[in-house]
Amino acid sequence: MLSQSGTLNAPLLEDRSDRPVEGGTGPSGLSVRQVIKIIRRHELLLGAIVFFTVLTVLLIQLTATPVYQATATVQVELNDDSGSPDLAARNQQRVANEAGIYRSRSLAERVVQDLKLAYDPRFTETPLPANAILDNRRLQRLAGRLMSSTSITSLKESDFIEITVRSTSPDLASEIANQFPASLAAHRSVMRDDRQTKIVRQLDDERARLATEAHEAERVVADFRREHQLLTGAGGAEDYAQINRIAAEAASAAAMRAAQSARAAGVAQAVGNITTVGATSPLLDQQRRQLDDLTRTRSELAMMYGSEHPKMRGLEAQISETSTSMRQEQARVLAAASTQAQAQAAREAGMARSEAASAASRAGQLEGTLRSITGKAFANTAATVELNALERNAEAARSAFAAMSTRAEQVKTSLAASGIHSRLMSPAAVPQDPISPRPKSATFAAFAGSLILGLLIVFGIELTDNRLWNAEQIYHQFGLRTFAMLPELAGDALMSAKANPVLQDPQSLFAEVARGLGSEVAEIAQPGKAQTVLITSPITGDGKSTVTLTLLAAAVAMGRRAIVIDLDLRRPSDEMRRSTDDSDGRPDLVDYLTGAVDARHILPAPLRPQLPGSAESPGVTAVEPVVLSAREPARNPVALMRLGRVNELLDHLREQYDLMIINAPPTLATRDSRMLMKAADHTLLVVRWGRTTIEQVRAALQVLQKPVDGVVINRVDYAEHARRGYGDPVQFYMDSAEYFDGEMPTRRRWYERVASFRWRDRAGHMA
Repeated sequence: MLSQSGTLNAPLLEDRSDRPVEGGTGPSGLSVRQVIKIIRRHELLLGAIVFFTVLTVLLIQLTATPVYQATATVQVELNDDSGSPDLAARNQQRVANEAGIYRSRSLAERVVQDLKLAYDPRFTETPLPANAILDNRRLQRLAGRLMSSTSITSLKESDFIEITVRSTSPDLASEIANQFPASLAAHRSVMRDDRQTKIVRQLDDERARLATEAHEAERVVADFRREHQLLTGAGGAEDYAQINRIAAEAASAAAMRAAQSARAAGVAQAVGNITTVGATSPLLDQQRRQLDDLTRTRSELAMMYGSEHPKMRGLEAQISETSTSMRQEQARVLAAASTQAQAQAAREAGMARSEAASAASRAGQLEGTLRSITGKAFANTAATVELNALERNAEAARSAFAAMSTRAEQVKTSLAASGIHSRLMSPAAVPQDPISPRPKSATFAAFAGSLILGLLIVFGIELTDNRLWNAEQIYHQFGLRTFAMLPELAGDALMSAKANPVLQDPQSLFAEVARGLGSEVAEIAQPGKAQTVLITSPITGDGKSTVTLTLLAAAVAMGRRAIVIDLDLRRPSDEMRRSTDDSDGRPDLVDYLTGAVDARHILPAPLRPQLPGSAESPGVTAVEPVVLSAREPARNPVALMRLGRVNELLDHLREQYDLMIINAPPTLATRDSRMLMKAADHTLLVVRWGRTTIEQVRAALQVLQKPVDGVVINRVDYAEHARRGYGDPVQFYMDSAEYFDGEMPTRRRWYERVASFRWRDRAGHMA
């Protein structure tokens, strides 16, 4: 069981092996009570985090400049009447694209320029003078500031976009929010004009190039025709048709004479048989052609328009009017044709006779012309091959030019009609109430957030804390029992063994714990034999010298003849040297280890019984603490530390003492402790409460390579240990305060713990 000294026996620990070890590694489950204990251990840290966080946020809120927020709503106009089934999805994408444009840096720069925010002290702390020029670097910086204070939100499944602007000036916030749509319209107009101008210029340049190529190709064709005297159609079927026609005319010219003679005779008889059915006139022919054109046009338009279309109605009216004019003109022509036919018959009779006379001469002329044309036709045929190639090139150039012209017109039309526009639907009003600061909500949020953060930090510290705090933790980590948890000593109590509270204040709490340590050590001694106990620690500063002198004082107080052999020759402590009796000039421990003197020369005078009538009881031997130590650090401790000499000294001491305590050097500093364990019956490892780590103890045990009998937790802050709530007897020491004399460790107030917290931790880290 666990005594007031802090000793924890193995059976009790085995029964509690399923419990989590607080302040160290153990089972992972935590109860609500254990969580509360963990929070109480770090309540100062948690309170400091919450306090300073809330205080900082509150000060910021109280000193912050009010910020106002204005929101304008714009609607995106969607230019899409195609009736596509995915119209809604494409419209939402267009709204998203429009929102992205509102978020762009280029638009923010345009707003800065349009509102002249660089010159407005409401927007920037360092406005430019009225006549200063806004450079690009400052413009980008102000645009970034505007973007950080502006949020653009596109409403889901809607064509509305909200523009929210935050500013320390309510008027400026509404002005900026309302300026965004106007600046975007102007910005888009400039961009569209620039884009259209660029595209149109490119199209015009390409069309001009193709026109030049077509003109050059046609010029080459014309030059070739002129060089070879090729008219249109020359060298082709027209030449051969002309030759055949002239040959036929030459052949028929001979017979024309007879024919004209017969014609002259038959003209008079044919006058009566003349008909005017096919009579016509230029006006009638024009009207017929006009009627044909109108009819053809009506057929073409009928494919695009209905019968009620205005154009169709206009064509029908023109066709009706033209038909009426034709009938009138035809009646007039028929009458005129009849009169003309009679006159023509008379003329033809005379002409037939004259033509018969000229037919013979014409036949000779035709035969000469036929011979000339036939020779030219053969020449034209030879040049047709090259002419055809030139005409194909010219036709390709003309087609390319026509296609480019059509494409240019189409692109110009599409550019003029395309684009997405948005308009201001709900202008931003001037806000009356600021959105920040809000001290109450911000303070509450800071309190909740800092509390959560503090708890995370507290549990993080608890999970990563590898320091040793209690006996249960030591047992779970190393399977070692704790012999005592010694309270922290200060002042004159650390001066020497004789000044130890065990001897000077035997009713104190420290004396009771120390006697418990002495009892635990006595219980493991073999009956009838002197006991040798080695005391060491993982590192310096753990207080092994204090524990050694305390065990010495407790043993003496219990009537045991005890002596300390301080073999920490590299660094003998001041307490050990002050505890050494060198008043008679005896040699010290170094003299013995070097072989300069024997053991009897370094020991004090033998203990003598008290004389009758003395202050002590008659027949009782006076027992005092004895310390053998070096007066100063040894220059070559390795050469001095010989186990044979140490065993000889111990054998000599066993004749006079019941308990021999060896104060060994720190285990992780030298290997002397491992060697000295061979000369000792038992070994105690001293750890410092709240500073020695699990890794240090584990490394020390690895160096020693032999079992350690137990652990002494030194410099325990009983008040703090009880407050941390580890559930051991130390937690309830105040309940037994009436059993002890002197000043008891009392629980300090929070401000006292704050005042001592930093220095205690700093001293621990420095040690």
